[in-house]
Amino acid sequence: MSTHPQRRTSSFLRTGAISASLLLSLTSGLQAGAPSSAADGATRFVEPSALDQLWGLATLYKDEGNPFLQEFKLRGRYHGQYHWLDSEQGNDEGWEDRRSRFGFDARLFDKKIELRADFQSSDGFDPFYNGLVDAFLKWKPSEDFSLTLGRQKVQIGAFDFLQPSTHYSTFERSQIFNQLRVDRASGIVGEGKLGSLTYQAGVYSNDIDLEFGQFGAGLAYGAGVGYDLKHALNLEKADLRFDYLHSDVQEQSTVLNRYEHVLSSTLWLKEGRWSLVTEAYAGSGHSPDVLGFIVQPTYDLVLKKLQLVARYTFSTGNGPDSLTAQTRYEREAPDLTGSGKGDRYQAGYLGLQYFIYGEKLKLLAGVEYADLNGGGNGGDYDGFTALTGIRFYF
Repeated sequence: MSTHPQRRTSSFLRTGAISASLLLSLTSGLQAGAPSSAADGATRFVEPSALDQLWGLATLYKDEGNPFLQEFKLRGRYHGQYHWLDSEQGNDEGWEDRRSRFGFDARLFDKKIELRADFQSSDGFDPFYNGLVDAFLKWKPSEDFSLTLGRQKVQIGAFDFLQPSTHYSTFERSQIFNQLRVDRASGIVGEGKLGSLTYQAGVYSNDIDLEFGQFGAGLAYGAGVGYDLKHALNLEKADLRFDYLHSDVQEQSTVLNRYEHVLSSTLWLKEGRWSLVTEAYAGSGHSPDVLGFIVQPTYDLVLKKLQLVARYTFSTGNGPDSLTAQTRYEREAPDLTGSGKGDRYQAGYLGLQYFIYGEKLKLLAGVEYADLNGGGNGGDYDGFTALTGIRFYF
């Protein structure tokens, strides 16, 4: 067992999380409440399940007729995971409270205004408050346009970053995305839709801290376009998207400070039981150039209940130390040298998702093999990481 302080957490918390998942698993057979058709064609109503009612407690207020406040809802998520690392550079294992967040959503003024605030805790819940996650005000004057002001995700990486972490089908984002060091930032973003075409543009501060930062370390500018291809390809989902980010990297920059130019392209397909995502990235300027891609297919072995997930990651860089091994958990190898850096990285992941209550409560298990070589300081890595964990949100 690793004794690193960031990997420790009480046996009570681990036991509680496991016990809660087992308890809720027992109720997973209850079907979600929804109208259904009886044999005579009449519509009957099925009572909401116990899980529907439990999750419904998060909505503290809802009144469509109130002209000021239409809804106030609590938000929370917990991601806990255990890893076993077996590599040529040594072994490691331990539990991590990967994500622990709590906040609220409020919808106001005929749902034209959305207010969101989330804060996060650290591994082991010490400290309990470790800064804001999202804290923004979104104005939606129509269904086809919105303007968001505050701390939010930078618009890059439609699959690996922009989708909620509650919907990730692997434990961690890909190495090539993490290489870019893109995170949340304070800024303003406009998003819109014109028929099948979508677009976005934003301006962000390169200075962030536990809250909003001091706005004194340069700016980043982003833009992107997307196109809905589902009708052309006759699929349930077919999204093509390109996003670009330019960052004015300064010495004081604390976010968006690794590359001056970042480009991502995403093709996301889905039909019935299967989905396929390909996403490519490139980063240049300020640091040695890098580029890479992921290919991630999924297939429902049991429809909407048990899903097989695979991912292949490839990345390469211009220089012997241009790429860095994954913080979780390749860099935990005790005999890793040269800070785990190289110029060529490949990884293959295979795992399962078991949905107890859709994406709101699920169990994951998987194993990933990764190989990093070409390090100028002997930082090569070669090994397997096996993981199991729980994902929960409301």
